[in-house]
Amino acid sequence: KNKILRQESSGINAEYGGGKVIAAFATFIAVLTYLAIGAAIFQAIEQEHEIEQRTEYDEKLNELLDKVDPVFHNELKAPCHMIEILEANPNNTAQWDFVNSVIFCLTIVTTIGYGATYPVTDEGRGFCIFFALIGIPLFMACLAVYAQHTANFIRWVCKKLRKVFGGKDEENEKVQQIVTLLFCIIVILTFSAYLCYKENWSYFDAIYFTFISFTTIGFGDLYPSSDDTLFYFLFVFFIILGLISLGTVIEAQTSNFSKFLNFISSTCECLCGKCVTVENDPAIEADELRNDKKDAAV
Repeated sequence: KNKILRQESSGINAEYGGGKVIAAFATFIAVLTYLAIGAAIFQAIEQEHEIEQRTEYDEKLNELLDKVDPVFHNELKAPCHMIEILEANPNNTAQWDFVNSVIFCLTIVTTIGYGATYPVTDEGRGFCIFFALIGIPLFMACLAVYAQHTANFIRWVCKKLRKVFGGKDEENEKVQQIVTLLFCIIVILTFSAYLCYKENWSYFDAIYFTFISFTTIGFGDLYPSSDDTLFYFLFVFFIILGLISLGTVIEAQTSNFSKFLNFISSTCECLCGKCVTVENDPAIEADELRNDKKDAAV
């Protein structure tokens, strides 16, 4: 029994060795640091313009109110504020505090780009280009590291399930895809339920927003308005988790479609009397060999 436990422990260590864990943690810290620095710079650039814009608006409103009987001031303020909202000027409602700036930076590096907040100054737009050129590759590298760890963990879980319930080695890949899909669905439904509770959205709208976010489509037609710290923390957490889980599912489906298209192509060639023997790609064989070794180690 102790020998079996040592073998399982060695398998887990092979997947999650100290060096890999440190590298993953360091990458995550690097992304957080980059987001914080970018948010501070965007805040410094855009918040000053935001304050100037707010001051200018208040001055114009006061000038208008001075020309009107005080009895009608309250009645006049309401349509003025309504016009301000309809103009959809992003810098009139204090959107460049530090937390909102972090969320804005996250939408850049993830390429979601809701459009709810965006820079309006030349300096802010210029820095946005520079920030994206470095931030997008950095975040994608971090995402790839954690996606690989997630895939390794799911592979390890499927291996244990196969040992307990039995099954053929050929079925392991299908089981992995099913488990990955279930994990992704759980993440989507959980985040959607939280958004439904916080934003008073319908559950369908929440699922729609979650899917649009996780796929980085980011239309921006729906956007949460909650401003408490816990919400922002969970928002960032679920966005990153969703990108990892759904990205893994999409990658698996892309592989399935590629195999299906190759099958169709081979079938058509055979029907046309042009059957050929296709040699396996050495790089693909090497990847499959490494995965087999990982499964054997587990």
